[in-house]
Amino acid sequence: MGADRLRDLLDPALRSLGVRGRVREEQVRQLFAQAVGPALAPLCRAQRLDRGALLIATANTALAHQLQLESPRLIAALNDALGSPAVRRLRFCAM
Repeated sequence: MGADRLRDLLDPALRSLGVRGRVREEQVRQLFAQAVGPALAPLCRAQRLDRGALLIATANTALAHQLQLESPRLIAALNDALGSPAVRRLRFCAM
């Protein structure tokens, strides 16, 4: 069974159980850490996904600025891995 077919089966099941949003947020957290890489992952983390805005806590403003500059690449990587356009923009806050 292909990944697309599995996603087609799981998505409605998760939605009916009322956990689709929480599962999606956890997927985004894990994928974000992979997208920024092992050097930056300890310095930032995805907090929550709210209506397409991914809130990211960063250790400092310089890192937030760097990630903002890289946001098109990060958003594309996250959405590609998720298989849907779930992340539309990044927002930042202090850790």
